[in-house]
Amino acid sequence: MKKNVNLILFVVTILTFISCKKDDDNFSISVRDRQEVYDENILEIEEYLKNNYLDISDFSIKEIDAAQTSIWDEKDDPSNLYPLQSITVRNDARAQFTVDYDNGDDVDYKLYYIILNEGGGEFPTTIDSTYTAFKGWNLENEIFDQNNTGTWFTFPDTGLTSISGYRQILSVIKTEASSTLETNGTVTHNDYGNLIVFIPSGLAYFNSFIGNTVDQYSPIVFNIKLFNKKQRDHDNDKVLSNYEDFNSDNDFFNDDTDGDNIPDFLDPDDDGDGKITKLEIRYEPDPTNNPGVYDYYDYASIPTCSGGTLKKHLDPSCQ
Repeated sequence: MKKNVNLILFVVTILTFISCKKDDDNFSISVRDRQEVYDENILEIEEYLKNNYLDISDFSIKEIDAAQTSIWDEKDDPSNLYPLQSITVRNDARAQFTVDYDNGDDVDYKLYYIILNEGGGEFPTTIDSTYTAFKGWNLENEIFDQNNTGTWFTFPDTGLTSISGYRQILSVIKTEASSTLETNGTVTHNDYGNLIVFIPSGLAYFNSFIGNTVDQYSPIVFNIKLFNKKQRDHDNDKVLSNYEDFNSDNDFFNDDTDGDNIPDFLDPDDDGDGKITKLEIRYEPDPTNNPGVYDYYDYASIPTCSGGTLKKHLDPSCQ
């Protein structure tokens, strides 16, 4: 009984201490500066690349323990079939889907990656839904997540089902050339895109912990296999979202024809003329024999208004 009383007193003391700390104006949980974290992360990643090698027998990354050549030291070897490469991207994670949304991250991030196989299908865009298998590990080569069969990811998605660095690196590989349904019910994926990417925390989990394996502000590594993709029509306006990046900069959030702060790929009335887009791009294939039966133009065939240069669903003077 005495032990129970002491335990209760201990818990009350701790709760009182926490309450006092919350009331203390000097107590706050601060988030570190993103540029500062990135500067540290890129050095950590490069050190990792200098101390690990790619085992091409199983495409795993292992710590150097003998005479192996590091990933870093092999990057300029012209005979290397799997050279280290990099692209620079911005963090595209979003809590809101308006044109003017600013996620507060202006860091230019370098993503190092190794292509193990380019793939025989098509390159995805950042707003395609993608079907991928993956394995993720920390810089101690400890696995924190794995999916061997594949799962769908979509963006934009309020569920935040994928991270920016993972999603954006898919632009450098292609989907599978084909797939085969085996008699046992499993699927064999043929000639799929396959890579390893080294992701700074600002494009990953940043100040979050992932179990006991990924600490705050820690870089991570993913092996990603890209099996398939789906083009989407996010706003159901009968124009595939892939066609709504009119300035072709691969940023679908800065294309806003009517200036209503809603990007065109999420706006069912692109030109703001009061008539929704899918009604502007429908037509009667056979008005004589089948009046009132409509179809929709494919994107390339959407007409312009007389004397205009914009497709009719983007021209507010034309319905």
